[in-house]
Amino acid sequence: MDRRAFLASTGAFLSAAALARLEAFAAAEPASLSGAGIEPEGWRTLGLVQDHLFPSETQAPGAREINALRYLRFVMNWRGTDPAEPQILRSGLDRLREIAAQTKGGGAFEALDTPAREQTLRALEAEEGGTEWILLVLDYLFEALLADPIYGGNPDGIGWRWLRIEPGHRRPGPDQRYFELWHN
Repeated sequence: MDRRAFLASTGAFLSAAALARLEAFAAAEPASLSGAGIEPEGWRTLGLVQDHLFPSETQAPGAREINALRYLRFVMNWRGTDPAEPQILRSGLDRLREIAAQTKGGGAFEALDTPAREQTLRALEAEEGGTEWILLVLDYLFEALLADPIYGGNPDGIGWRWLRIEPGHRRPGPDQRYFELWHN
């Protein structure tokens, strides 16, 4: 089964998981815009990893179309986000850089061609903590695909339309997002 068929067949389950995490944001304060301790190069690399794991296709949105990186930054900038998650992302990025530099034709992850990126991610996955890192990146990809657009992912409901999901009603307005309700 390919990635897209898997997503299409598990849309309802993933939608419920995304909702559960968004509900947890209701009890959290927004963090500073520090970028979760991840430097701009790290965010670019995370965007490339997302694009590799969930590429754009003619008939389906990819990581870019669902604003996956923007959504990930949004989540990582919340004080209510488990502090272990930004640390996992930073550690995985450090190890990904090291593996990319050792890959044939290596250097920065962004300089690698598609097969070398796949090889690098597979090598990371085989290491202790590597699967956890990739699963965390995928988890937030799925959330960006399924979350209400008001949170920064799934613009104009592109993920919902692709998966043929009817969003819940009543959807929040700009002044009714979890973090804003929590502050009032």
